[in-house]
Amino acid sequence: MGVKLIGGSQLQHEICDAFWTNHPSANLDIEITAIKAAPIKSEGFTLSASLSGSTVSARIGTARESSIRYALNALSRWIQSGETSIELDEGPDFPIRGVVEGFYGKAWSHEQRLRGLALFGDYNMNTYFLAPKDVPWQRFNWRAPFNSEFLELTSELIQMGRINAVDIAVCVSPGLSVKYSDQDDVMAVVVRYKQLFDLGARHFGLLWDDIAWELSHEEDIAQYVSTAAAHADFTNRVWAELVKLDPHLVLTVCPMHYAGRGNEPYLHELGRTLQARINLMWTGRTICSEYLDISDAVIFERTTLRPPLYWDNFPVNDGGLQKNLYIGPVRGREVGLHKYSAGLVSNPMLQFEMTQFALFTIGDYLWNTANYDPDKSWENSLVHLVQDLADRLALRAFMRTSMGTVVGGDPAPDLRAVFRKGVTAWRLGDLNAAGEIFISAGSEMVINHSYLQRPDFSKPKMIAEISQWLEKYLIGAQVLIELGEILKKCGFNTERGCITGTAAQVAELAALSERLQAHRKNLFGDQIEGPLNELMAELGS
Repeated sequence: MGVKLIGGSQLQHEICDAFWTNHPSANLDIEITAIKAAPIKSEGFTLSASLSGSTVSARIGTARESSIRYALNALSRWIQSGETSIELDEGPDFPIRGVVEGFYGKAWSHEQRLRGLALFGDYNMNTYFLAPKDVPWQRFNWRAPFNSEFLELTSELIQMGRINAVDIAVCVSPGLSVKYSDQDDVMAVVVRYKQLFDLGARHFGLLWDDIAWELSHEEDIAQYVSTAAAHADFTNRVWAELVKLDPHLVLTVCPMHYAGRGNEPYLHELGRTLQARINLMWTGRTICSEYLDISDAVIFERTTLRPPLYWDNFPVNDGGLQKNLYIGPVRGREVGLHKYSAGLVSNPMLQFEMTQFALFTIGDYLWNTANYDPDKSWENSLVHLVQDLADRLALRAFMRTSMGTVVGGDPAPDLRAVFRKGVTAWRLGDLNAAGEIFISAGSEMVINHSYLQRPDFSKPKMIAEISQWLEKYLIGAQVLIELGEILKKCGFNTERGCITGTAAQVAELAALSERLQAHRKNLFGDQIEGPLNELMAELGS
């Protein structure tokens, strides 16, 4: 049993070998013929395959060599479905699709980045921006050429990206100390890009975000009428040097003003001065935008004379957001946004393992906005990332107590169902039944917490990342049990239709609320504290 690729380029053979190494298909002989074709989308593929006994015969057509990776994803999903034949002609909606490791805090490790590139290929992504904020080489030591160790590691990333159809774009952020009028500073950036070019990189990032708004050097103040003019001039001079290496290179810029209405004077001036082929990043209305929609994209394009390349700050949790986990599906991104965008890259969480669930769903949205179903995509992410069924169900039960979704979704859907049932029972005066509902739910959470902590759990790295949230999970479970016990001791005034209790019971409830709040990590949305406060108010009246 094995896989055989007939035809195709050397790169396609390398992509195929890497894919089936990571996605073995046991007990099947798979024969794939690679051909040149003209799919309906330039980065797309055609796929025709059939299953006979234990033999799969497939024919993949692409216009671009790297698109075979997306066809293999589709072929693998079809094999797992158990169907006997498939005919596809499809491709992605967004041209640039991927991840920007652009958060503050501890950067991902090299090993995580290598694994990430294989996963991003699984999600049909094609771009990875390396832009961690708090590493010296990015923002502080940018004038120095990359050292040999960095280049060696980056070469490994570029090669891993190559066999997973993901372009690596290393970023430079000179804005903290740059002298815009100094050609030596321009060439310091270009020297780095040339080093990366020699490794095979063809996409580069120049970031002006999170820096002082005012020009600080006397020479710059004398030469430029505005910071936007300085950014445009410096960037254009970098571009002029880059296209000498290869006229088809890609340069992406994050402007200083990267969030808002898209019609700010800075963006107006920058967009009209910047070389037309340079991408401009934008986060939308706010730094962490709840919605990304077409109307705002149109305003941005009219202002800057180019469509936005979205730097989407979901599911990032750096800075003051570190107490949160954003592990639900992406929502609030409009159908058809790709028609008004150069692409979208997601800024992930610091927690590499747990951020993959959201990234999986982002990949689905970027591939086909019209067919994207956030809840279905999220369930599929669990199947893809946690193969053991029992472990998957246990992790799912935890995750559905804090999806972290900020738009259009319930942060704690399973808990909401518990409280809906429990509160309905206490409103009807059946306090014993209400108490048992909360005790049962809390007891299940205690058992699930214990299961997740088992030494043979198949995803120990995931568990390590959420260890502090699991502490809060156990506290919440215990609070539910104690809430149930308190309810069973309360009375019910049938004339007034409300619960009655003692000052001591109010104090017990207050202590439960304080216990939840004392733990620094966020979990459960408002699903526990809200009803606790409501019950305290009712008893106190």
